[in-house]
Amino acid sequence: MKTATIVAILGCGVTIAAAGPAPKLVAFPAEALKWEPFFPGGPDEAFVIGTKESKQGPTAFFIRFKAGFDSGWHTHESAYTGIVMSGTIIETSKGQDALKLRAGSYYLQPIVVHKTQCAPGADCLMYIYEEGKFSFTPTDEAGKPLPQPKAPPRK
Repeated sequence: MKTATIVAILGCGVTIAAAGPAPKLVAFPAEALKWEPFFPGGPDEAFVIGTKESKQGPTAFFIRFKAGFDSGWHTHESAYTGIVMSGTIIETSKGQDALKLRAGSYYLQPIVVHKTQCAPGADCLMYIYEEGKFSFTPTDEAGKPLPQPKAPPRK
């Protein structure tokens, strides 16, 4: 009898709302984004979830590249999702052909040696989301780590 009673209660579909304040909208209008250089001469980025120094993920940020920018070969500690918002991004993973992604394109970059370029002719803007913490390790094409570019001092 007890088993039937438990099944009847579990099957009734009752939803219990969590107590507490209602969720609030989180928004970053374009003019409120805080842009900082990734490294001297490199792209600028504006974090909306986490920071470059966060010890864990997720992290999400906008990143803008000057036309003709080339990141060089590198890796990350976790896969990331990229959405191209303007310009044309060229993603090249080791051993694969370069892939040109225009504004409106989506991609999922696995944990592999790759490079990111902004095609000549127009600056690029992207949105990137990583489940893990932010990381960037410059490498040679074979994946051997190189020295990290030095970030400018924070003001």
